[in-house]
Amino acid sequence: MARRELTSLWTTIILSSLPLGWALPQTFRVAPQSVEVVAGNEVTLRCEVDHQQGKAQWTKDGFALGFNRSIPGFPRYTVLGEEAAGIHNLRITEVVIQDDAEYQCQVTPYGSAGAIRHAANLTVLLPPTSIEMVGHPPDAQITVKAGDSLTLECLIRDAKPVSQVAWYRDNEPLRLDSQDNNKEDSDTDAHLSTLRTKITFTPTHLDNGAEYSCHALHPALQYSNTQLVARVHLNVHYEPGAPEITGYTEGETVRAGDRKTLTCRARGGNPLPEVFWYKNGAQVDESFVKHRNYAVNEYEFLVEASDNLAKYECHVMNVMTAQPLKAEIQLRVYFAPSLVTITGPNEAKVGDVIAISCLAENSNPAADVNLVINGQTPPGATSRTQEVEHGGKNTITNLTSYEVRPIDTDLTINCYALNQALGSTKIDTKVVSVLRPPESPVILGYEPGRLLKKGNPQRLTCVSNGGNPLATLQWYKGSQEIPTDTRHDSGTALAEVDIMLTESDNEAEYRCEATNSATTEPLVNSTILSVMFPPSGVKVKARPRIIKANSQATLICESASSNPQANVTWWRDGFEVQPGDFEVKPGQFGGTTTKYSVKVDVTADDDGAVYTCQADNHFGSTTHDAVTLSVQYPPVWMKGPEEMMDVTEDENVLVNVSARGNPDGVSYLWRRGEEVVMAGSALNITGVTKDQAGVYTVEASNSQGTTAKNVSIHVKYGAIITFITGGRNLTLGDTVTLECKVEASPDPDINWGREGYDFARTEHKKHLSENVVEMTIRNVTIEDTGVFTCHAKNGIGEEASANTTIVVKHKPIIDQSPKYQKAAAEAGRNAQLICRATGAPYVYFTWYTRENTPIEPAIYSRFGNRYVVKDSKLVDGLVTYESVLLVKNVTNKDYGFFECQAQNPLGSSRTAIHLDGTSKPDTPLDLKVLNFTHNSVELTWTPSFDGGLLQRFRVRFHVADTNRYQYTDVYPENVTTFIVTGLGLGTTYSFSILSYNEKGESEYTKDEVKATTTSTAPPTDTPPTVAPGSRVSGLIVIIITLVGAALLVLNVALVACFIKRRARKRLTASSDKGSSKSTTIEMYAPSSYTGTVTGETLSSISEKSRESYAHEDSADEYEAEAARVTAASTYLIEQLEPPPQYASRPPPHILPPPPSHNDLNMDDAYDDVRRNQYNAALDRAAGGYGTLGRRNTTPDHYNITAPDDLYPLPTRYNTYQPPAPTPLTAHTHAHNQNNGSLRRNPPSKLHFPKDYIRNGSMNIPVSSPAGVGGQYSNKPQSPTRAHPPPHTPMLSTFAPDGPQPSPGGIPLEQRGHLV
Repeated sequence: MARRELTSLWTTIILSSLPLGWALPQTFRVAPQSVEVVAGNEVTLRCEVDHQQGKAQWTKDGFALGFNRSIPGFPRYTVLGEEAAGIHNLRITEVVIQDDAEYQCQVTPYGSAGAIRHAANLTVLLPPTSIEMVGHPPDAQITVKAGDSLTLECLIRDAKPVSQVAWYRDNEPLRLDSQDNNKEDSDTDAHLSTLRTKITFTPTHLDNGAEYSCHALHPALQYSNTQLVARVHLNVHYEPGAPEITGYTEGETVRAGDRKTLTCRARGGNPLPEVFWYKNGAQVDESFVKHRNYAVNEYEFLVEASDNLAKYECHVMNVMTAQPLKAEIQLRVYFAPSLVTITGPNEAKVGDVIAISCLAENSNPAADVNLVINGQTPPGATSRTQEVEHGGKNTITNLTSYEVRPIDTDLTINCYALNQALGSTKIDTKVVSVLRPPESPVILGYEPGRLLKKGNPQRLTCVSNGGNPLATLQWYKGSQEIPTDTRHDSGTALAEVDIMLTESDNEAEYRCEATNSATTEPLVNSTILSVMFPPSGVKVKARPRIIKANSQATLICESASSNPQANVTWWRDGFEVQPGDFEVKPGQFGGTTTKYSVKVDVTADDDGAVYTCQADNHFGSTTHDAVTLSVQYPPVWMKGPEEMMDVTEDENVLVNVSARGNPDGVSYLWRRGEEVVMAGSALNITGVTKDQAGVYTVEASNSQGTTAKNVSIHVKYGAIITFITGGRNLTLGDTVTLECKVEASPDPDINWGREGYDFARTEHKKHLSENVVEMTIRNVTIEDTGVFTCHAKNGIGEEASANTTIVVKHKPIIDQSPKYQKAAAEAGRNAQLICRATGAPYVYFTWYTRENTPIEPAIYSRFGNRYVVKDSKLVDGLVTYESVLLVKNVTNKDYGFFECQAQNPLGSSRTAIHLDGTSKPDTPLDLKVLNFTHNSVELTWTPSFDGGLLQRFRVRFHVADTNRYQYTDVYPENVTTFIVTGLGLGTTYSFSILSYNEKGESEYTKDEVKATTTSTAPPTDTPPTVAPGSRVSGLIVIIITLVGAALLVLNVALVACFIKRRARKRLTASSDKGSSKSTTIEMYAPSSYTGTVTGETLSSISEKSRESYAHEDSADEYEAEAARVTAASTYLIEQLEPPPQYASRPPPHILPPPPSHNDLNMDDAYDDVRRNQYNAALDRAAGGYGTLGRRNTTPDHYNITAPDDLYPLPTRYNTYQPPAPTPLTAHTHAHNQNNGSLRRNPPSKLHFPKDYIRNGSMNIPVSSPAGVGGQYSNKPQSPTRAHPPPHTPMLSTFAPDGPQPSPGGIPLEQRGHLV
């Protein structure tokens, strides 16, 4: 360092002493040198300059790195050394592939000193990223067959420079001409290269287990002393060596019965082979064992004769052997004869010449065979041998003639077979019996002539002595062989037979035969038995075959054979029947038969009589049989019908009878007079009618005759109205008599009825003998118009009723109800004005504009075809008619009064109907209490003008004498009867009601109605006791409370939002040029209708009206007026057809029309019209609550013919019968209250609608009568109705206890309502 500083100092001194403009040249003291570095390491390129005068910098591939020692943008590059000393070494840390480049150390010129530069290359080494044997996992084992070619491919990826490779076999370098190395570009980086190397060779068995490896050779690996190797191990399959057999030497002799072990061993082979033993081609052992380098199978067995000359093969195989490798041996075995057999006769007689042979089977070597008889070797025996399988030999010795001598008892023959090689001898022995006949047999156990009795046992014994062999005995009964067991004892043969005596043993021969081999004919002895036996049975019969009552029958009995003769008798009921005739004949088994006949007189009572025949000969049990007489006779009653029966109509009649007769198939026939009504023993009438009363005759018949009996059936039946006076058209002041005739049993109570009618003016007369009631009405008035019903009841069945109609002719009277005095629609919409009037005869209408211009079809075009008058129609089937004026596309000019004139031949009436924009509804009318229970009250009311919009209702109620109000919205929305539930026991409540629509609310009814609930609740089932463990936990209660509070807050927010939106809507509507009219609505019909009234329906109504007057000879008077009515083709009103469940339901009673509040008669008080027009404008409540009635063809109530016998009059008028007291439904209320007429459902006795009400924000289901009020409470309840009401629910509110302000608004009288 000191030297370097000294040199620099001298250089400075020298330079300063040189002339100006001259300098020493700049030179590299240490020039940069090319260097290699492994990526990730650090490298320093040295550069030292002598006589440096300019500035020094480094470049990289021509890019100047700048003169700063810390190079901007290259944080890993730093220039080291003292710049003043000319040291500019470039250090690069954490070398990456991008650092691979040419670097120059440059010094700029200065003065006369020129620039210098020197380049060096930095080579960045990247070791391979991976090495693999393609297609094989690391250290894989490759299985290959010896002799097959194998290619190993090694891939050394992503190195710089490309890696070299070395192949090894078991750590020894491998030199193969087939090695192929290919360099490939890297798939990941263009600077990197991949080496693909392959070797191909043919493995041998020496390569089995060898390791082949591929080594990557790269300088970067050498620097890091790291190896990158891919290895595989070869599993080379090759054939095993030839098998070797030990355990037997060729030519060795083995003795049968020895144990022998043969061992087969196979060496080598991959995999080690399987080793199997075969005997003569059949596998005998497969239990081989594999060792490290060989496989062995040791077969141990017991040597048998079949092993002689047997070929034992050892088969060796593995996957490389196409055919097994084999080695074989052939055994030689010595064995003694397997069997020695003597053949010859088993018996012989003295003097017979017999032949004897002895066979020694399958011996190796052949056996020597010798015959010995009774201890001596007979002369003349010869021997021979023959080859058999497995190398054995048979030896046969024959003795062809040997004579049996008298001294011979039995011949004992021995045969000896000797195998000389083994020293083994086998022997067989045979005995030949010498035959002699036995003595004749003797029978013991019975002496001939001794009497035996049937059923007793009897033993017979046969004995035969001597004989060789001893005799065989056989018993026979006649020619029938008896199973016999012969017993030999001490030279004697015995055979016994045990007999259970029967009748067949009488005079039967029992025979014993003795035989043996020496006898040519059996030796025989026999005996004959004598047996006493009773008859086995009797045969009975009666003659003739068909026996009829009051005739004579012959009873015949014949006994079976018996010994001695049997005594035969007839008996009945314990008494002997006498006298009779006997006949004796020979019978079976040496016995006799007896035939005995008696004659008896028979009657019907003898049918089924039992006669018994008995036979007995005192030698055994008595036998008998019986005959049952079948006596044919006509039927006789066992159970006959009662003489008289009283039944009620529609009851079932069942009369059972029974009769007996012979033949037994009694048939029954029921008659009513000459008419056959039924067959069978039972008269069964289902639902008997009065026409089926009378005398019935039942006949019981069979082939012998007929018996008959009568029963009178009296049917009690309910009242039937057979006649009722037809409908009448009357003039005021006329007198009319209505007659009702009834048929019933017993006699009925008959009366006339009509709801709401005062019968004080009527006169009644009853004709009890004819069941006729007459009712007379004098000086008839308009109030007498209506339907009168005749009621008849006698306690049997339902009450009978029939209707008749009275129509009193009068001039039209127009309905002044608010709903018909107002109509409403917004501009641009359609409006309907309804004019309704009652009158008779036919009423027709004329409409007038405010200019008093009639609106008729001929001048529709004058009004732009916007005014259309629909055809008038009869709406109640009696005297109420209706006409509709349709105003299309309402404009401001249309608002005001239209006039309607109703006219008939008796006069006319006129009224004004006001058309205005929509408004809030009027207060409902006529609020009443229909019914009440312990916790509910049923209310009903009459809707008032709805303001031209859909109106809904809200009930307000409170405990009497308090001001704590509760509110509930009525649901469904279109009902006019509603049940308020959840009330207290025995408490008085006050009720009022209002209506509301989207325009606002009406006032509550001024006069509250009161009702007091009953003080006693109906009995209910005791609720089950709740176990303490089953109660809801406090946490669940808290959760439910919080959820309920959240829902309540949400509900309040929704209501507030709704009110705010409605107020905004009102402001918007009011700002539209000062007009209060919004969009025009069409006149609507009740929701219970779903169809459309067609012109055909109206046409039928019109036609029937004309027909009714034609019957009164007044066709000329009214035909012109009726002809003016034409049926309209369509209506703009939708939903006019009632639902199917109500289409056939009779309408409610029609109440008398209310008194007119203001009879607008244009002839008398037209000024009143103007005044009412002004008053009505104050409220702007649009009318037109006009909806059409039912779509039913109007009955012909004027033209009523006489009743038909089959179809009584009531069936033609059941439309007007009061409805049955069934539970009302929401549809019923909707239909009855919104059909455009003042109708009210008659109160139903505690039958409440099964619908839903709304109490505040809760939907509360209305219970059935059995549990009304049990579901109402102030606690929130989830709505259970599938479709909740669409309007925003109202919250229950409670006013403080204090005076309440009276409802404001226009007085009711000024609003044009009917009170």
